[in-house]
Amino acid sequence: AQFEPERNIAVGDQTPWGIAAELERLLPGTESASFSGEGAGEAALAALRGRRIVAVVRDEHRHPWMGAALDTLLTARPDTVVVEMGLPQAAPRGALHIATYGAARVCSVAAAEAVVAG
Repeated sequence: AQFEPERNIAVGDQTPWGIAAELERLLPGTESASFSGEGAGEAALAALRGRRIVAVVRDEHRHPWMGAALDTLLTARPDTVVVEMGLPQAAPRGALHIATYGAARVCSVAAAEAVVAG
């Protein structure tokens, strides 16, 4: 489950980020979905029922809805893996917490490898 913040001029619409493609490369058959805004946590829970959840965020501390979505996920599914692809300023949480300090492709590769290993 990737929680997508609103794009801005610094990032742009064409700048890919996240670990879905890398997880798919390492674990064929991996499914991914993006969620945004109020109710994102509930939407993710409904869509990902019964599957392992890897929640990917970027700069959670800047987006209150993102923190609320993680709260919802972790309350219902404490086994959720959390990948922070921005600058981690919120406390680490989740069954496994990975902070990449960036959203470049190399960060995606490293995070996906850590998820598979963890």
